[in-house]
Order: sequence, then structure tokens, then C-alpha cells
Amino acid sequence: MSKFTDQKPRVATVDDCRARWGGVSNGKRFRCYLCGYKFKPGDTWRWVYGNGQSPAYGNLLVCEACDGADVLERWAAANKELLQRFWWALDE
Repeated sequence: MSKFTDQKPRVATVDDCRARWGGVSNGKRFRCYLCGYKFKPGDTWRWVYGNGQSPAYGNLLVCEACDGADVLERWAAANKELLQRFWWALDE
């Protein structure tokens, strides 16, 4: 069986939905990083390697609706916007 890090779409299982994601157990962070959708068994999701670009904003999970050829660009834009809004939190 291939690992989720192959960046291919996969179908969420009950085990996926209960697994530890982002350091939190019980699937609490098993959601789309772009829209926030919480995955349920049977949903299509994909893990995307995002640390290969500069600046690197980390890897992400995306739902079928948010996935696409420009997913890394949209992820970078979302992170850039957050940094612009909350720069003060990093300045202390």
C-alpha cells in the first residue's frame, strides 16, 4: 500500500478520521487546510508537499473541491495574508 506522502488523491477511511494529524489525536486536525472542511470516511483528500518552495509554508491536506494545479499558490497566498495581518505577533 502506498503512503499518503505520494501526493495522490485517496479516500478517507475510518482510521484516517481517527488518526493523529498535526500532533492532535482523534482526527481533530484531519481537515482541508484551505477551506477547513473536516474529512469524513469516503471523502477524497490529498496530502501536498509544500516545503519545497520558498518561502516554505509547510505541507497541507486538501479536499477534492480545493485541490488543483494552483493549490500551492493559493496556500502561499493564504499564509502571506495571515503574516501581513498578524506580523505584530512575530515582532515581540
